[in-house]
Parts: sequence; structure tokens; C-alpha cells
Amino acid sequence: MSSLTKEQAALIVRKLMDDIPYNINIMNDQGRIIASGHPERIGSRHRAAERAIREGRMVEVDQDTPLEKQGTNEPIIYQGEVIGVVGISGAPVEVRPFTKLVKTIALMLIEDLALYKKQEESRLAKVAFIQQLLQAPHHYDEVLQQEALSRYHLMLGQNYRTLYASDLTFFKKYYPQQELFAYEEGWIIFVREKDFIALPKVATSFTGFLLSTTSAVYLAESLLKIRHTLLFLQLMGYDAGSYATEDFFFSQFLSFPVAPNPQLLEKVTAAREYFPTLVEFVKNRSSINQTAEKLHIHRNTLNYRLQKLQQITGKDPHLWFELWELLYHFAYQYPHLAE
Repeated sequence: MSSLTKEQAALIVRKLMDDIPYNINIMNDQGRIIASGHPERIGSRHRAAERAIREGRMVEVDQDTPLEKQGTNEPIIYQGEVIGVVGISGAPVEVRPFTKLVKTIALMLIEDLALYKKQEESRLAKVAFIQQLLQAPHHYDEVLQQEALSRYHLMLGQNYRTLYASDLTFFKKYYPQQELFAYEEGWIIFVREKDFIALPKVATSFTGFLLSTTSAVYLAESLLKIRHTLLFLQLMGYDAGSYATEDFFFSQFLSFPVAPNPQLLEKVTAAREYFPTLVEFVKNRSSINQTAEKLHIHRNTLNYRLQKLQQITGKDPHLWFELWELLYHFAYQYPHLAE
């Protein structure tokens, strides 16, 4: 059952008291005042509201009595149940229209809250579902299979491609009916091979990254490929566009199967200003001339930066295996370095 909270009632009263020249009271489903233009009345029993709840209709009080004040009291009925009462003090003939208005606003607020709650429950359920997939790399139990089928029309155990987008334009255009899941600051969908639409090579109608995996039965592998490939693309400064995860073999190392060296991690953090230079050095095949040209600096400046990087970290970027170590440790620290 939905209910009108004290916070919602107080918001309604606060917003409307400036525009309605009468006192507003809002009561809960027990007839107790939970918000009022006269704060001293909050918590008091409201007998006219109790009658409105009991009879399920507007109750009007024509004149003040020792127990009741003049005004109108309209029950707030949501999904067939009385969840509260709106009361406005004054002559009923004058305040009746205002009572209807405040009740309508209260109902709109309740409906918005119910919709938000439903959407939030759906979002959290999807987050939990993705986590369950990640925790089931080689086996789907019956409960998970049933949830996937009943909620998301996924037949776990069949082959699916996983598609990632940081911009929803592509999905909305080509997969408007597909179930969307939030993932890695973007969205993913799972698509059967027969329904797969080749990703555009040039990002003309969307922004951000589009990634696709090959077909897989167990989706944990595909989800991790998306995560690692996305990290690699960002790490290496790739432009926004569409990419296939199978084209980036090195990104699989960004699952960090070998524990990083803690001392080197500290040194890498201290050398963070040289990371963009290291990336360009890698992308230009360790060529001093090409890297310097790309960075628009003199080759002596580039050599100075590489020497400083070596002094701080103890690793020589000219040696391929030490360059790999540097890149590996920079990648591990990258989410923190980017903050």
C-alpha cells in the first residue's frame, strides 16, 4: 500500500500556502495531522478527517465546534485505498475548489513516487542480474535461468553477442525493443547472432564508444571483455567509435592476472604526469622522432621526459619488457590517476 509521508505532505503545504489564502492541513490514513500551515497542530487528531476516511467521501464542517473547525476534508484515494486526507480551513463554499486542487497535487506526487520506486526497483534488479552473470562464469542454475527468461526474455545457455554503448543513440535506432542494462558508465544489450546488426565503422550518428563481442554461451566472459577493452581504449587514448573486443588481445591483461608490484605502483603514481608521453611512445612504436612530432615537442624534450620517467620508476621505457611493466602498472592505477 502507498502512503503519504510527512515529508511529502510538508512539501505540498509549504509550496501551496503562498498561493492559497487559507490554512491547509494534510492528514495521514489514521486522521492525524502530518503537515499544516499551523505547525502547532501537527500530530493532533482531526475528527472530520477520521469521518472522511471512514465514509470514503468529502466531509464538510459548516461552523466551528469545540471538536471540529470549519472547512472541507477530502480523502486522498489511491488505487482504491484511502491514504490520507486534505483539509482546508474556511467556509466550505469558498475552500471546496482549493481542496480538490490540493488533493490532485498530492495524488500526482504519490503517482510520481510510485513510478520512481518501480523504476528504481527495476534498475537495482538489473544491476543484481549482471552481478549474478559475472559470478556464474561456467554454469547457470535454474533460478537464474528462470529469472533471465521471465524478466528479460534471455535464454541462458544459448549464444549471445554482448554490445556496449556509452551513448544510447545506436541502441534506440537499431534495437529499440531490446532490454537495456547499465554497465561501466554506459549500457549493454545481449543479442542473438541472427539479430546482430554490424556496428558502423564511422561514428556519424552517435557519440562515445560502441563495442561488440563475439557470440558466447556464458556472458561473464563477454562482460569482462567489454570492461577490459573499454579500459584499454581509454588508457591508450583511442577516439570514440565502434570496436570489436577480439581486435584488442592486450586488453585481456587488464584483468590483471599478475599482482602488481606495490612499490612500482607508488612510483608510477609519482610519475603520473609522464603517462600521456608514455602512451604516445607506445602508439608510435617507440620511435623518438614520430612520438616527438605527434606531441609537437623537440626530441630532446621527449628524451628528457623518458629519462625522468626512468629515474622515478626505475624502469627503462626503451626496453620492451620494462615498457610492458610500466604500461601494466599505469593501467592498474589508471582509474585513480584519472580522478
